[in-house]
Amino acid sequence: MVKLGSALKTLRNRAAAVQNRRSSDQEKIAFIFSGGGNLGAVQVGMLRALVEAAIVPDLIVGCSVGAINGAAFAAEPNIDGVNRLTRLWDRMGTGEPNLMPPSRFLPMLAQLARKGESLHDRETLANLLDDELPVKTFDDLAIDFSCVATNLVTATEHWFDSGRLVPALLSSAALPAVYPAFETSAGRFIDGGVLHEIHVHRAIELGATTIYVLHVGHLEGRDLDVQRPFDGISRAYWVARRYRMEEDLRSVPQSVTLHRLPAGSMPRLRFDDFSNSSELAKLAYSATTEYLKTGHSPAPISGPVSNAADSDDDEDDFERELAEIDVVRD
Repeated sequence: MVKLGSALKTLRNRAAAVQNRRSSDQEKIAFIFSGGGNLGAVQVGMLRALVEAAIVPDLIVGCSVGAINGAAFAAEPNIDGVNRLTRLWDRMGTGEPNLMPPSRFLPMLAQLARKGESLHDRETLANLLDDELPVKTFDDLAIDFSCVATNLVTATEHWFDSGRLVPALLSSAALPAVYPAFETSAGRFIDGGVLHEIHVHRAIELGATTIYVLHVGHLEGRDLDVQRPFDGISRAYWVARRYRMEEDLRSVPQSVTLHRLPAGSMPRLRFDDFSNSSELAKLAYSATTEYLKTGHSPAPISGPVSNAADSDDDEDDFERELAEIDVVRD
C-alpha cells in the first residue's frame, strides 16, 4: 500500500506539472541548480518565487547541494515541494541534524592538517536524504532530473539520471576536504562543481530553449585587500571561479533564453554555518520575485555574516578565509 500510494502521488505530480506549464509545445524550460554548500538555502527562496510565478521546468540539472535541492523539487514540483525544502533547511539551520559538527579540541587549521581524506563522514547526510526525499529513484521523480559528479580517475563529468537517488546525490555533493569521495560501480567521485560552476551545456544538450540559473551568487563582491600571501591565493581562486562561470554563460547560444536569478545577498559565512538559512532564502525570494516581475535584478545586500567573521583577530580571520576557500563552495 505504501508503494502504491507513492506511485499514485508521483503520477499526480507529473500530471500537475504538465498541466501547469505555460510553455508551448516547442519551448523546453530548464532549471539549473549550482553548488554552494550552506548557501543552498538561496535556491529555496528562488524556487518559491518561480512557483508563485507559475514557472514549471521540463527538466532539472543539479550539482552538489543544488543536486539535492533539485532532486527534492523534481519529486514535488509545486509549493508543497518548496515547503518541504524549507522545512529541511530550517532543520539544518537549527543543527537538527548537524551535518558538519565542529571539533571540540582542534582549530580549523589543525583539522585540515591531520591525516584523513575529509573533515566529516557522509553518514548524517545520507540518513537525512533517506528521511526527507519523498521518492527513492530517478524513475519516481515527476520531472526529468540529472546530477553531475567529477570522476577522480578520468577527470571528467559523470552524469546520473537513473537508479537510486541517494548514491547519486552523495557523489555529486562529495565536497573536497569536507566529505570523502563516493565510490560506486561506475567510479570514484567527488563534487560535481570541480569542473564547472554551472552546467548550462547539459541543459542545452537535453534540448532546453529557456534556462533559469539558480546560482547562489557568492562569486560577486569578492575584492580582497591582500595583506598576506594567502590573500593573494584566495583572490586568484575566486577570480578563476568567476571567470569559469561567466565563460559557461557566454557559451549559451543566442537561440536560448537565459535567466540568471539574483541571490539577493553577498554572504560571508563559514562553510559549516547553516544558521542563516532562513534569511538567505527570504532575501533570494524577494530579489527573484522582483526580477521575474520587472526583468531587473536588485542590488544584493551585504551579509549575512558568520559570527567568526566579526572577529578582529588575524588568526580567526585567516581561518575563516581558509574555511571559505577550502570547501570549493560547490
